[in-house]
Amino acid sequence: MSTAIFGGALAVAGLAMMAWHHKSWGRQQVEPGFKQWDLKRLKVRYRRRMQTSGMIVVLGVMLAVGDAVIWSLGPLVATIYWIVVIAMGGWLLLLGVGDLLTVRVDSKLARDELQRLGRKRAELEAELEEIRRRGSNGEAKSNGRH
Repeated sequence: MSTAIFGGALAVAGLAMMAWHHKSWGRQQVEPGFKQWDLKRLKVRYRRRMQTSGMIVVLGVMLAVGDAVIWSLGPLVATIYWIVVIAMGGWLLLLGVGDLLTVRVDSKLARDELQRLGRKRAELEAELEEIRRRGSNGEAKSNGRH
């Protein structure tokens, strides 16, 4: 009975996660700051997370059904059923690890881009300070006229 309750709770949690991912993806599509590459990367992440959340729902339903019904169908059916449930749990674990690794790579790329922008900003600020120090905009004071 406790497995059925846990399975039902898992299915509800998976559905809530799917709704949240869908809502987030909708907001990201209309957000003005994303480049085409960013949207492509976010779309892949959305699909991967929807698949993971969907598998959580399926696994929850399988746990609930397995606890309530499968044992009455005999030991062979129950054994095969629970092997499939365990295999799906393993696949879900692999999807989670893949998502974690992808987030780490994306974070590193974002940090590298921020560092590059920081260096460029420092260069531009140094150039601006040099222009201010000279007291001009880089042109001759006479502006080419005598």
